[in-house]
Amino acid sequence: MDEDSQDDFSVIWTEDALSRMLAVGHSAICPGTLRNIDVSVEVEVLDQSPEIDLSAWDNAVEASINIPSGKLVVMGCTGYLPDAPRISVKPGTFQLLSVAGGIDTIQSEWEPAEDLYRVYLWPGTAREPRLIKRWQREAT
Repeated sequence: MDEDSQDDFSVIWTEDALSRMLAVGHSAICPGTLRNIDVSVEVEVLDQSPEIDLSAWDNAVEASINIPSGKLVVMGCTGYLPDAPRISVKPGTFQLLSVAGGIDTIQSEWEPAEDLYRVYLWPGTAREPRLIKRWQREAT
């Protein structure tokens, strides 16, 4: 999220956002995770759109975020904004790809698993969120 974001997370977590595993505001995004504990999240800021092999990922969503302050804050839902790490970027709009993988390694919320969440960001124009690949639990 932008350091000065005023997006209300209680508003951007819509049914659509839950379905695609990504909440999107004007200057904030929030990748959904499948466990309510600390999980691995990586953020990569790039110069241009990446070539990503989506077969390596379980879920993928594209969207955009506005970062007018030039400070991208990375934090979880229980994080404390003043202490959250920041990534300096050129102020402006960024396109993004949010991916999740290793989901099938989750046995329960509290047991160790290999789920990973990654967000790729690069300069670009604003675009509506679009689900590219949807993870679905295998029938048991």
